[in-house]
Amino acid sequence: MELPPDPPGFIGHATRYQLACDAAGIGVWELHVAEDRLIYSDLARAIFGFPKHGDVTREMVHGAIHPDDLGIVLAAARRAMDPAVRADEHYEYRIRRHDTGELRFLRGHGIARFDGEGANGRPILYAGSVQDITEAETTRRALAASEARLRLALDAAGMAVWDLDLTTDTVAHSPQLNRMLGFPEEARPSIEEFQSRYAPGELARIQAEGAAAQERGETSMQSRVRYIVPGKGQVTYVLRAAMAKTASGEADPDRVIGVLYDVTEQALAEERLETLTNELRHRLKNVANLAGVFARQTWPADAARENFLGRIRALSMSADLMFGSIEEELRLSTLLRLALEPFRTRTHDPFEIEGPDAVLPEKVFGGLALLLHELATNAVKHGALAVETGRVSIVSQEKADGLVLHWRETGGPPVSPPTKRGLGLRLITGGALPPPHEVGLAFHREGLEAVATLDLRS
Repeated sequence: MELPPDPPGFIGHATRYQLACDAAGIGVWELHVAEDRLIYSDLARAIFGFPKHGDVTREMVHGAIHPDDLGIVLAAARRAMDPAVRADEHYEYRIRRHDTGELRFLRGHGIARFDGEGANGRPILYAGSVQDITEAETTRRALAASEARLRLALDAAGMAVWDLDLTTDTVAHSPQLNRMLGFPEEARPSIEEFQSRYAPGELARIQAEGAAAQERGETSMQSRVRYIVPGKGQVTYVLRAAMAKTASGEADPDRVIGVLYDVTEQALAEERLETLTNELRHRLKNVANLAGVFARQTWPADAARENFLGRIRALSMSADLMFGSIEEELRLSTLLRLALEPFRTRTHDPFEIEGPDAVLPEKVFGGLALLLHELATNAVKHGALAVETGRVSIVSQEKADGLVLHWRETGGPPVSPPTKRGLGLRLITGGALPPPHEVGLAFHREGLEAVATLDLRS
């Protein structure tokens, strides 16, 4: 049945259809089977890079389709024109534009019309649409490649990303996270099952740390957590960083996203190092105590012996400072007094100290105590403290992000640069105060000069 003619000024069905396709960026085409004739709309021609005028042939279309994808297009056409199948499906493929050779990604759709019902019908028309999806496909492929690189990086670093939805108390599935905590890769553990991996007391500690960070207005936290993972036979130490995500207009966070990183070996190495440090400090103090005992047994009780015993006690205190047994904050004046006490006597103080009395964080004063001890020991062996006339000037200066300590020796024997870097020099120039702190040395003939720049931001 034919449609009645459109009244004047009325946009007809075909015109509306063409406008809609053009607005959506969809080109249309027809294959009249009996005549083997192709008809491509202007937009379909533009997508393929075909001329605006003239015939479009099968050879032109097949030549434009990427060789690796031609089979996809032909198979879709066969299914659509098979009267027993009569497929109606979308498919995606690549082309090289007929005019420029540019690679483009297309989405196609085709449907056939038959001259009869059932399996005996013959296709008389195969028509469909084509749409350029290059931008979307390029973005999708770039995202997939980025995700693949991220997965490789996470696997190589032994890391896992986790995503906790606070509104539903669910954790997003992650094969890396499951492997790290001892679950099958495809499992979807509940929040309770994840929490069951915490070592005793860790869950309460982490919750308290998170609440304290939120109360301070912080949106991230970092902590070392102990997990007990079945099959590993040991407690696993993990460094985790988290960021709270807040929905627009909401006061409380609704998601927490973070990373788990297995630092078991590092934690065990630190434990071993701490044990060795404690043992070394204990032995040093024992040596100092034995030196005191031998002094009492060797010399009579006089001022010289008491002066020697005072130096021994100061050395013992210096060992405590260097190896970190004192954990509270210290002021610079206290540190200078304790660290330099072994190098003073009741009648002679070779040190001149100037500058503000800064507060030193716990992680800094141990290294600074070691630096001062090494500088003073070096001065006793080779510098200003080797003679009675020698002097050491120590000037401190506060700055926005830290502290500068200036050590300058005068009045000692002539100084020349060392010919080799021994342990003491390595401790002074970076071993005691590694980056981001800096220590510079200048070997002036009149005396050694050292400048220590301490980063106190964290």
